[in-house]
Amino acid sequence: MKLQDIRIRTAYNPLALPTQKAATRTWLSGMSKDFPLALTLTLKQTIVETTDRGTYKRKLTRIDCERIAKRFTQKLNREVFGKRGADKFGLSLKYLPVVEGERSNKNLHLHFAIGGLPSHVKFNQFDRLVTNAKLNVEHIDAEHKVDVTDSGWFEYITKEIGTKDTDNVLWTLA
Repeated sequence: MKLQDIRIRTAYNPLALPTQKAATRTWLSGMSKDFPLALTLTLKQTIVETTDRGTYKRKLTRIDCERIAKRFTQKLNREVFGKRGADKFGLSLKYLPVVEGERSNKNLHLHFAIGGLPSHVKFNQFDRLVTNAKLNVEHIDAEHKVDVTDSGWFEYITKEIGTKDTDNVLWTLA
């Protein structure tokens, strides 16, 4: 079998533009050294709303996930840098948050690539800081997983990115 035949069978086209997914993965792989920590947060899938007409439950949405991620990052920044450092001086970790489950109809959950950890915080302390920050955010479930990023983390968290969009990456919090 000739190389040209293999390319035709695998639909390889050297002139084709990269998809949004491929371009995002390539870009993120160059930044992997800046984000050494990986975090997965599970979320409660229902939200209890109270209005003047009563109390009801509704399903968690992507907008809720964005709000939860923002609140969590604020609380984690306070845990790492202290209230004064985070609020007054604007000290913050670097985050790349992604919502997963929206396209695959799984339970919505959040993946983070986290960087910018100050030298006074050690990797083995980070799990405790995440646990403390979670206690102050209402809709985060009990389970979470902190890990060190490896070469496959960015491919894993971008698996639901579309070929023409990056809607599940929370760019406003990145």
